[in-house]
Amino acid sequence: MQKKSDIDYTIINKINHLYKDAIFRFQDDIRFWIAYIKFCKHVHFHNNVSHMLGRMLQVHQDKPKCWHIAARWELEENKNKQIARQFLLRGLHIHPTSQLLFIDAFKLELDEVLVNDQKNENSDDNTVQTETDDDMSIGLKRAYIIYQQASKRIKDIRFIIELLNIAKNHNNTEKLQNKILSDMIQEYTHEPLMWDTMARRELEGLFQPSVSNNTTMKIDSSEKTSLRDRITSCNKVYQTVVKKIKTEEMWSLYIECLIEINQKPGALPNFKRKLLKTALSQAHQVKKLKEKYYLYWINMLSIEDKDETTKNKLKEILNTATETISNSISLWHARLRYLFAIGEEKEAESVFLKATQILGEKSLPLWKIKILHVQAKFPEKTEQVFQAALQGHPSIAQEIKPTYIEWLVLTKSIQEARKIYDNLCLQPPFSLELHKKMIELELMQPEISLKHIRKYYEMSTLQFGKNNTNVWINYITFEMKHGDPKKVGELHERAVKTLEPILTDLFISEYSLIKANPDAIKNDIQTLHT
Repeated sequence: MQKKSDIDYTIINKINHLYKDAIFRFQDDIRFWIAYIKFCKHVHFHNNVSHMLGRMLQVHQDKPKCWHIAARWELEENKNKQIARQFLLRGLHIHPTSQLLFIDAFKLELDEVLVNDQKNENSDDNTVQTETDDDMSIGLKRAYIIYQQASKRIKDIRFIIELLNIAKNHNNTEKLQNKILSDMIQEYTHEPLMWDTMARRELEGLFQPSVSNNTTMKIDSSEKTSLRDRITSCNKVYQTVVKKIKTEEMWSLYIECLIEINQKPGALPNFKRKLLKTALSQAHQVKKLKEKYYLYWINMLSIEDKDETTKNKLKEILNTATETISNSISLWHARLRYLFAIGEEKEAESVFLKATQILGEKSLPLWKIKILHVQAKFPEKTEQVFQAALQGHPSIAQEIKPTYIEWLVLTKSIQEARKIYDNLCLQPPFSLELHKKMIELELMQPEISLKHIRKYYEMSTLQFGKNNTNVWINYITFEMKHGDPKKVGELHERAVKTLEPILTDLFISEYSLIKANPDAIKNDIQTLHT
């Protein structure tokens, strides 16, 4: 055991010297410093790190992260809050707008609150003091000073909210939270996120500044307020602010909060649902509802009982949604799917034509749902719809070709599909998936036709063989598995001559892999390098 321990220590020392040498040679590369600190922590070389931190900060004082690392080390490993505080204050002197360092300093002071409060309780000062917000403990006062400096230098509501939430997660910080909230109300009145924070605090039953006097508190803890009251208070804040801040962002924050409330299991499901539906309807009426919330609302109505009122409401929402957000593929798709489901064929056709005109090359999902609908309800019209898709936008036609060929094989015959393929494969834009699909369908036949499959591979190499190694690899693999292995050498030579020079080495390495172990890939022909 002693011998093993000596060997381990020798190896660790060797690694330690290698790290030091690397840091000496490449001082500008922060990765070596960080890796060395992690190594020292793992092998318990704590003294090495303490010496190294000063050197690191001399070289990398321009990086806030280095001051963060140094402070965290002193705080977590050496348990030295005073040195950690010094690192953070020095770092903030150099980086006065660093959110990372302000957050570290703020947390450090808040962690001291309980200790300082206990010291104050045991002190000899028995002077009776009036309880006001100004009578904060030493730890809170320090944290408040950090917050004040941060809020002056960084005008970012998200950052201020983060500090508020950090304070919220510490005990006995209500007075500090109250001051932060009061400042937020004064400085960020027009920020949706500020009001979102205020509303969510109502939901949690947390301390809020009084309307009449920002230096006093309205104490409504969750223990003293029912869930219904807290939800109502939360909703009231949103209802008030959407009348003042009439933006999509404000409505989205409101609706997102109500969705979260509805997704939590428990009491008051009907009450929660009613508030959400009301908010969705209001945002819809003022045209401030995002696509994602329209889709949520549509789904919510779709799973309810289908009485006449619900059907009419759903139809009205779909109509307005596609008019308001006319470039939304998902909303047009939802509207079309609904019309197909209720059998409104004439209106569905009209909506489909309008949507495809607006969406253009992005309308592929609409073509797909229409094809599926026609196949299920009106199979005699399927050919007509396929032809319309093939005559439409080139990118739509390119995507529809493989589906059309597969449908021909399933409903007619492989012979019919071969005839149509001969024409389709020559129509631009060319479709590699068409060739793949045709090969796949041929391989499913009772008797494999080498002549036809080779034709599809030849066409794929002709159209895509310059920029795609996969078509050559698949062709070679096919000959090795089903065809004539003697053709492999010829295909290899053709591929090397045809491919772009930058792809030649890649092809040669893939080819070598196949030659060395053909069985390893013979079940993966179609997925290689897709």
